[in-house]
Amino acid sequence: MDRRRLAIILFGVAALLVVGVVGLVVAQALFPSKPTVVVTPTAVPTQAATPTATSTVSPLIFGTNMGLFDEHDQVVTSTDVQDTMKKLHVQIVRMPTRSNLSDALDMQAAQAIKNVGAVPLIALRGSQSPNIPQVIADDTRMINIMNQVFPDTTVYYEFGNEDDLNGVKIADYIARWNQLVPQLKKLTPHGKWIGPVSFEYSHKNLTQFLEQASPRPDAISWHEYTCSYKSNQDKCLANLEKWPDHIKDAHQVMQDTIHADLPVMITEWNYASDQSIQSNGKPFDDGMWDNEAFMKQWTTRAIRILVENKVFASMQYSVTNTAIPMIDNSGSITTQGTTFQSLYEQDVTNKK
Repeated sequence: MDRRRLAIILFGVAALLVVGVVGLVVAQALFPSKPTVVVTPTAVPTQAATPTATSTVSPLIFGTNMGLFDEHDQVVTSTDVQDTMKKLHVQIVRMPTRSNLSDALDMQAAQAIKNVGAVPLIALRGSQSPNIPQVIADDTRMINIMNQVFPDTTVYYEFGNEDDLNGVKIADYIARWNQLVPQLKKLTPHGKWIGPVSFEYSHKNLTQFLEQASPRPDAISWHEYTCSYKSNQDKCLANLEKWPDHIKDAHQVMQDTIHADLPVMITEWNYASDQSIQSNGKPFDDGMWDNEAFMKQWTTRAIRILVENKVFASMQYSVTNTAIPMIDNSGSITTQGTTFQSLYEQDVTNKK
């Protein structure tokens, strides 16, 4: 092969290589390949979490209520109780709005929630009172306090508390929601709004609420109890099995009405809604509240149902100063409290 022909061939090969490289560069520019994605576990809900459906156990299932009937509530008065709540792994605390309490006390209560490291949920006044200006004033006062104590984190606001149990029709509750929540929501830069807070699960209430509520809630809520203190243990245990049906139906109602799935919050739960402290300082003698075996069995099954059915948040009623507390008047953890603690460690931290 003469040198001239060899030079022509080599030039042609070089030209083809240059065209190929340029073409590859252009192709990469126009059609870039997908970057390598490193998959990390989804973070569990935290204090600043927005409610979302999750396939993992939500820590906010492990919540409680603060009674806050007066200035003697142990959560407010005792740092030891606050430390015990940390030990129990309380993740969310529901705090009531009461007209008779001072701003100073409400501020102390909010600060106690913060000290525990828990997410705050405020049960605002809803539709029970006909005095709308007073309702607005009370709710605004609570929102302002929470904005001071929790300026940069999520606060959940539940509109009302068992208004249906107190004679308010769902239509009237919705009318009050539509009237006041748009005003109040403007005051809550990190607020999430919840309703209809029925005293028990109601297909009718939830359906009508989701069809007509404006704005749409960020989550839905109701309360779950299983029996009266006058009932026997078998009934209180058996009625727990109604909870999964309620949760399943709620998800179906959401799909049928708003075609979306909102987080479910059971903002009060315990075995008997009518168990209370008597004049002798003790609950009704029902053979259950002081029965270690029953309390462990009932509480274990209750929390297991909430976990298995992927409830977003729930709150035991209540942590102190009531008939079925997790911390008694002496500051000691009750059977319900130790069961709550143990299940958190099993289900959330995987501590055996």
